[in-house]
Amino acid sequence: MSFLIYALLTCLLGAWVTSILWNWYRLRHIPGSFLISSTKIWQVTTQIRGKWHLELKKLGDKYGDLFRVGPSQLMTTDVDIIHRMAHAKSAYTRGPFYQTFRFDPTQDNSFSILDDHEHMRRRKNLGPGYVGNTHVEACINRQCARLVDLIERKFVSTSTEYRPMDLTAVSFFFAMDCVGDLSFGKPFGCLDEGRDVHKFMKWNESFFNTAIVISNFHWLTKIFFKPPFNRIYPSALDVDGVGKYLALAQAAVEKSFDDGDDRRRDALGSFLEHGITGEEAINELLLQAVAGTDSTAAGIRMTILLLVANPMAYNKLKAEIDDAIEKGKVSSPIKDAESRQLPYLQAVIKEGLRTFPVVTATFYKKVPKGGDFINGYFVPEGTEIGHNVLGVMRAKKYWGNDADVFRPERWLEADGKTFDMMAAALETLWGAGRYKCLGRTIAQMELNKVFVELLRRFDFSIVAPQKPVEMVNSGFFIMSEMKMRVTKRDVA
Repeated sequence: MSFLIYALLTCLLGAWVTSILWNWYRLRHIPGSFLISSTKIWQVTTQIRGKWHLELKKLGDKYGDLFRVGPSQLMTTDVDIIHRMAHAKSAYTRGPFYQTFRFDPTQDNSFSILDDHEHMRRRKNLGPGYVGNTHVEACINRQCARLVDLIERKFVSTSTEYRPMDLTAVSFFFAMDCVGDLSFGKPFGCLDEGRDVHKFMKWNESFFNTAIVISNFHWLTKIFFKPPFNRIYPSALDVDGVGKYLALAQAAVEKSFDDGDDRRRDALGSFLEHGITGEEAINELLLQAVAGTDSTAAGIRMTILLLVANPMAYNKLKAEIDDAIEKGKVSSPIKDAESRQLPYLQAVIKEGLRTFPVVTATFYKKVPKGGDFINGYFVPEGTEIGHNVLGVMRAKKYWGNDADVFRPERWLEADGKTFDMMAAALETLWGAGRYKCLGRTIAQMELNKVFVELLRRFDFSIVAPQKPVEMVNSGFFIMSEMKMRVTKRDVA
């Protein structure tokens, strides 16, 4: 018996070693470390340590635009390749990575769908609800007003009173209530109460840290879709976290159906009018709550931090806002169309997202049948190619020798050809082509408004400049509190 066990273990070990060697061999011509590319151990340990974006950038700097990160995974820093994979006529498809982000074991949302035909059908029907319109602008205006009110009630410091504000939390409250107002029928109340009313942030941290690791092992995802393991998914009976938002989404969809022709002219109403089913709408609302909140909030908080750390840019933006107000070019609240006419504001928004890309997940696409040639290398079919997001946003070939520097002026100094190149590179942060983020227009409008509404009223300074915030990254950022001292501006 012991001999049989020994023989079996030997065969299993031999098969494992053979698999490692074969996976390495089939992509041996593409740059990368043997230890990193032979198994998924490096990917998992790097994500657990929270240094994913930084380590990918180091590998890109060392190996170039295409390099290995796993047995069948490559990373690209080539913007043209990212756009080519996402082109409407491309034969590339989404990798299994995406299905990790189902919130219902039996139902996909628009992000988790792998089938291209169903994905395009869903995008077509969902698209009108995500387009910026008068309803979207009115919702964001309301939440900007609530954000200002919260700061004035709880966080304004004076020479005699210190009331620090955690910008990490407050920016999240704003983004979350925007989603509630836009799609759930009403804001969730985070800004009114000044707290995470359904403890979503705690759930969010646990979910992303777990999901991003599971995404490396596709067979685990398949197991979790089936009983009894599907019990790990959120339930509408949950008191807090995404389960609570599932219950709110179900209630919003039910109400919208009951209202019929009199339903609210919001994103949810648009989804249902354009052929989205109730179950599909519920899953899309959950996707908005998860994907449309922390990423936008990270863009707000980190851009403000970058401005505070760069007084020249900070004062220049305030001066542009003040001048536009004085000349009657800015309403109260500012209109989206007006914000687009403020060149330095637009440069700051672009540069904030470039310097600190809010999402650095892999977004793997699968090479189609017959393989492909990328950067001079033949890549076999079935190979997964992901985005080296930070590598793109800090590449000197796109941004110049000061690529690591927050400098909004680069967007104003660039000639037409250079500007188009930079814009195409920045756009990959939202995805590209048929995989572009549906919520991009809404997020852009939030950013267009929130900085003006804050900086026209308040001044910000960081409480702990030596260590303003702690963060980990496994593809998505998890941040600690970022304490700010807020004072009211003495501006007519």
